[in-house]
Amino acid sequence: MANATAAKATTIPPRFIRFMDAPDYLGMCRDEFNKTVRPNVRELSNGKQGVAFDRIELDEWADAYIESKAIEKAANQDNNRPRSECRGEPTGGKPWREKRYPGSTRRVVSGKSTKFSEVSDFEKALALVTGKKPSST
Repeated sequence: MANATAAKATTIPPRFIRFMDAPDYLGMCRDEFNKTVRPNVRELSNGKQGVAFDRIELDEWADAYIESKAIEKAANQDNNRPRSECRGEPTGGKPWREKRYPGSTRRVVSGKSTKFSEVSDFEKALALVTGKKPSST
């Protein structure tokens, strides 16, 4: 019978929340809690030096805070629009916006690289990194 009772037991949130736990309960740092919340809610004595807050009063403060700070959004605002230019407009607009750069010839030319030092520069850097360190003696 005791096992059936234990299985039905639920966790009841505490009515009083200690000062050290209250900022986490509201999802903010202690400094912000002291500045914005603490002046607006009642404090309760919790032991000799402890301070606690009423969970329901913290919830009421949070509801009022949300009501005063919430950003209103347009009813048919599309929050899931494409973030990339390549996807284009949702109604089938231009898929890519062409960007032209003054130095670009916009054509492919076959040929050989004119910078011959690329390979030797790479080999020198690779040798420096993987080579043996010079002896300090």
